[in-house]
Amino acid sequence: MALPVLLLLLAAVAPAAAAGGGCRSGCDLALASFLIARNQNLTYIAQLFAIPDYRSLAPYNPQYPNLDFIPADATVNVSFPCGCRSLPGAPSATYLAGSFPHLVRGGETYDSIAAQFSNLTTSAWLQRTNTYPANNIPDTGVTVNVTVNCSCGDPGISADYGLFLTYPLRDGQTLAAVAANYSFSSPAQLDLLRQYNPGMDTNTSGLVFIPVKDANGSYHALASQG
Repeated sequence: MALPVLLLLLAAVAPAAAAGGGCRSGCDLALASFLIARNQNLTYIAQLFAIPDYRSLAPYNPQYPNLDFIPADATVNVSFPCGCRSLPGAPSATYLAGSFPHLVRGGETYDSIAAQFSNLTTSAWLQRTNTYPANNIPDTGVTVNVTVNCSCGDPGISADYGLFLTYPLRDGQTLAAVAANYSFSSPAQLDLLRQYNPGMDTNTSGLVFIPVKDANGSYHALASQG
């Protein structure tokens, strides 16, 4: 492969850089923040993420005593395995992501598929992580892999955090605003999040990665990751 082409492919991994670009392995568990639209429910969201039973999400959403009654415009945490993946045709361009098979229906595009995932992925990212050209996705009978970037932590930053939430910035939010919502509001804590999210300090769109507590209410130490 010509060097300029390879460099372009490596640049395509930029959205995943904060999530461990150049990974060698993944982790068993990551979370994603999903904003429920008015035409969606948890059964539908679980199907998007290939989760057999939506009730398995209960430990990651203790704020909802009944998963059958979650209002629209609320957010839920969706669990998934975070794997080390590579771009098609560029095995050395690795990144961390969950991958979810989506059976294409007639008329669907990368735009329409990405729109179902609450800003957790983009049509451009789907095109880069699949083999079908954007203008030539077969109408039926094929599967597109929907990739959602994730983080497994970084021993070079801290060994205290091994469970991360992929959070899409919404409505002009900044990293600092999201940090405060997850009790990372002190200057030292905010600096820690900046290290996990390089280049995202002033952005108001895109994905950020936030350490969160596990189902037992404790931070999941990096050393305990499988």
